[in-house]
Amino acid sequence: MTAAPADARPDTGRVYERALVFLGSEPDSVFVVPWLLDVRTGGPTTERRARGWLLRGDVWDPFLEARWETPTLRAPWRPLPHGALRLQVGDGGGLEGLSFVEDTRRLDLSLGPARAEWTGRRGETFRFLDGSLTLAERSLPGLVLDLNRAVEIQEGAPGDWMVLASGDSLHAVVHTPLRASGDRPGAWRGWVRVDFRDVPTADLTLDWAAVRAFEAARRDVPVGWTLRSADGTVEGRLEARSFHLVAGEDAGPLLPVDGFFDVEGTLVFEGAEYAVRGLLRHTQGD
Repeated sequence: MTAAPADARPDTGRVYERALVFLGSEPDSVFVVPWLLDVRTGGPTTERRARGWLLRGDVWDPFLEARWETPTLRAPWRPLPHGALRLQVGDGGGLEGLSFVEDTRRLDLSLGPARAEWTGRRGETFRFLDGSLTLAERSLPGLVLDLNRAVEIQEGAPGDWMVLASGDSLHAVVHTPLRASGDRPGAWRGWVRVDFRDVPTADLTLDWAAVRAFEAARRDVPVGWTLRSADGTVEGRLEARSFHLVAGEDAGPLLPVDGFFDVEGTLVFEGAEYAVRGLLRHTQGD
């Protein structure tokens, strides 16, 4: 059964975030497929949004964008099918897969056994799963990150998150629960799975090492980052291979930014260096 990503308290308005990210593991194919299932409560109805992107090489294909409203439910965080979005749910109510089906196009994500699972201080959960992606009758094996978070609307907007992998040697996820003031990255925390060990990493800092102008939003966005922990256990340097960013609407001179970076670089963990690749979820502004 799908658990709530936060403590069961009176709902005065929350944003529930569910992300499933497929990272392909075949050496001759670069496939990254993030799905975002967002829920916003606190009004007379529950607002829902489902999005999906297919990254093949350095080409981004936004294949799913849906918004709809449902009546208030006791468990609003549970994903619901809508339109081209189909869900595969097990006997216990847990999500076992997602599908995008529209006309002759179909994309299926199947969720397999869990490799690791962590729970954060605010009730957020992160799971690494075996998975497979089926596209045009071709099935590709890979790793799946299943992320669940929730924030009170009055607290602010959810912060960024990032998933990194180095083959089967190292898997890492880091996040900042709330967006920092001024959009610059704030306090991060996360977990690293290496050599079948699960190691929490607190007091992380993700700094912008390089920026470029994103003229559509009239602001700078990062294209390079340094990652380090206060105790020196984790150090890394990352750069953007490609990105998919969208400028939002606002009355001010600077517009919101919403999107992803396909990142690669090196991560040093406990003195060992790993070549990593992954996905960074990034937002700026309201």
